[in-house]
Amino acid sequence: MKLVTTPAIRTALFIFDKVLIEHSNISVNPAPADTGIVFKRNDLKVSHGDTIIKANYQNVIKSDLCTKIANENNISVSTIEHIMSAFHGMKIDNAIVELDTDEMPILDGSAVEYVRGIESVGVKYLSSKKKIIRILRPIIFRNNESYIKVQPSEEFQIDYTINYDHQSIKTQQFSFNLDQEIDYKKIISNCRTFGFKHEVDYLREKGLIAGGSFDNAIVLDDHGIMNKNPLRQEKEFVKHKILDFIGDIFLLGSSIKGSFEIYKGGHRLTHDLMKSIMSDDSNWIFEDHTPYNLKLKNIDYIEEVSVAI
Repeated sequence: MKLVTTPAIRTALFIFDKVLIEHSNISVNPAPADTGIVFKRNDLKVSHGDTIIKANYQNVIKSDLCTKIANENNISVSTIEHIMSAFHGMKIDNAIVELDTDEMPILDGSAVEYVRGIESVGVKYLSSKKKIIRILRPIIFRNNESYIKVQPSEEFQIDYTINYDHQSIKTQQFSFNLDQEIDYKKIISNCRTFGFKHEVDYLREKGLIAGGSFDNAIVLDDHGIMNKNPLRQEKEFVKHKILDFIGDIFLLGSSIKGSFEIYKGGHRLTHDLMKSIMSDDSNWIFEDHTPYNLKLKNIDYIEEVSVAI
């Protein structure tokens, strides 16, 4: 994939090859402070309201094998977790994602192409204060044997464990601190989505993962990994789960200070956790941080990038 940069234009433009998502253009545009992340469907028109969908946990309508959000007009976009992970990992607070399709492109199955696009155009530091959600007390959210334990912390820390009855995965555990931006780029952003062949077949039947192939996912069957190319990293499976969690938890609408211990998590568990956290004001509080702390600045895009295969 080749990145072509046009400087000094206040737009970040991503044009994806039709092999990945046929006949669709996706642009990421700068937005004023306190806009948050929003998606705008340019392929649809409605008689009342608009086609803008705010990236917020309250707008999630589906979270089984991917994350799907919709607005009050039932205008939706699915598979947003990878671009949301890139925004969160790269400290992007405000952006408008315009698209002419109902699903974000899978690209290579990770968030690395979004990260490269952000790096190639640069960012703009806004003068307004950045809002942070601080966890105030321990929370445990369980669903059968799966759980997420949340503790107050000065940083956003993740300890994730997965356990699959499959010879290529088995039990994997990894700890990660999102406040280290360079670590997100190097350790998390290029870890690909994975699934079992029967799951891939199901998603295709539902019209999802357009353009999905062995080039953008790790696919497993009963005998092992079906891909010819090797894994990109040690523990790539659990690291991709962390990538997804970083994207999904950003649907809270702000960065977060808290420590998360996750066992056999997933999109739905994270969504249910967010609803549980926000349902009780004693669980959390908003904090404002001045823009002079480089780690905590509001950021948006300032230039243009075109992506071509």
